[in-house]
Amino acid sequence: MLHKWKAAECGAGAGGAGGDQRRRCVAASLSMLIAATLAFLAYVAFFPDDGAGGLYRLWRCQDCAGELGEFPGDEDAAADGPTAGGGRVRTPTTLSHIVFGIGASAQTWDRRRGYAELWWRPDQMRGHVWLDEEPVSPWPAATCPPYRVSADASRFGDRASASRMARIVADSFLAVAAELGNDTAREEVRWFVMGDDDTVFFPDNLVAVLRKYDHEEMYYVGAPSESVEQDVMHSYGMAFGGGGFAVSYPAAAALAKAMDGCLDRYTYFYGSDQRVQACLSELGVPLTREPGFHQVDIRGDAYGMLAAHPVAPLVSLHHLDHIQPISPRGKTALDAVRPLVGASRLDPARALQQSFCYQHGLGYTWSVSVAWGYTAQVYPWAVAPHDLEVPLQTFRTWRSWADGPFVFNTRPMRPDDACARPAVFFLSRARNDTGGRATVTEYARHAARRPEKECDKASFRAASTVHTVRVYAPRMSESDWKRAAAALLQDEADEVGLGAGGADTALRRSRARYTIGPSVLTP
Repeated sequence: MLHKWKAAECGAGAGGAGGDQRRRCVAASLSMLIAATLAFLAYVAFFPDDGAGGLYRLWRCQDCAGELGEFPGDEDAAADGPTAGGGRVRTPTTLSHIVFGIGASAQTWDRRRGYAELWWRPDQMRGHVWLDEEPVSPWPAATCPPYRVSADASRFGDRASASRMARIVADSFLAVAAELGNDTAREEVRWFVMGDDDTVFFPDNLVAVLRKYDHEEMYYVGAPSESVEQDVMHSYGMAFGGGGFAVSYPAAAALAKAMDGCLDRYTYFYGSDQRVQACLSELGVPLTREPGFHQVDIRGDAYGMLAAHPVAPLVSLHHLDHIQPISPRGKTALDAVRPLVGASRLDPARALQQSFCYQHGLGYTWSVSVAWGYTAQVYPWAVAPHDLEVPLQTFRTWRSWADGPFVFNTRPMRPDDACARPAVFFLSRARNDTGGRATVTEYARHAARRPEKECDKASFRAASTVHTVRVYAPRMSESDWKRAAAALLQDEADEVGLGAGGADTALRRSRARYTIGPSVLTP
């Protein structure tokens, strides 16, 4: 049968029948050749890696995260994983990849240097404090960044000091380029981070934020002001410099080339940060907003804003000398921020992250909010999570000292109404739990100015017996920032489950544990 089939398809029969058979044989051969060619093209298009660096890489979505436009399963892999060429493996961004440029004045440095000493790590960080002239006293090289004196900026006319500060981005880039030129650079530079001499950075969280972005692309990362009047006056599209901002290496390289000519065009802008933003705008680099950068453009008491921090890594704080000390644990602004910075070293990602829990007892209901490493609030009544996450307005706007508006919602604080204010506790102690995989923080009751009359409701009387809030919390991982919204919603749905003598806790981002005692509220 097989031999007969061959004769029917390709045999050389006599006459016209033989010609028809030959034509059918040729047509069948051409069809198989075309089919094989199409199959090969499909293979090299959809499976382009031939094992030799991508010789048949015929199709690629240039603007997509994955090879064929798909999103990778791990966001860190997209930012810090293999490069587009597929050959070189990119290591995760660390502190050693960041160069800091701190703008300062020689006259004010000694008064403000304590803020830099809070966060600077001499053995792990690189960068400079850029002064307007030589320092007036010996430089504290063991605890602060090294310094450099900026070039004369008087050519830029009015407010030349703003242009000097704006040039720190370019000056920092040129300093790195010089190190590369004479082969003294310690490691690859990926980001340039700018701040003021009174900016407090939280370095580990800064790294966590920058890891999300491809440093080989042009990025400008920061946040606008908290006060609407400041954003309207300057720009919503500008990273306010005191809160700090980050510029990727390619953006800094382009900015360094264009900086002086650009600054000549924008001498009428008030601040250095607005001039930097204008120059980056000319290069087509928009602001990428990250809510953890804080300019703190407010007046009065920042407590309400800090106690309801957004679900994002705390990256920076600024203007601490222009507001009330953020904690009664310190008499000065610098001393008041020390406990928060110290706690953040134990669990950087969890700093200021807000959690909620609820406690029910005979005749009372408590709502508890904790901003980890800073404060706890006990409300002797039921407060919904969507209210707890809104900051209490304990502050006013930066310029006009008005009640608003701000770029976030606020809720009223009524300190003189004993039945409308929570009991407030401030961090008194922080330590690692056994094994270092969890932390224990304690918050002591703050004896604020008491109103003339105490609230006589049963729930308030019960709350008055609590003097300490103790929180046990697992160390927070960077991967917690990537949890899906559905998981967070499930956490909130579980928030009222009670155990014997205690309450389960729903965190807005990750879990901690509390128990309630007659004089101690313990997680």
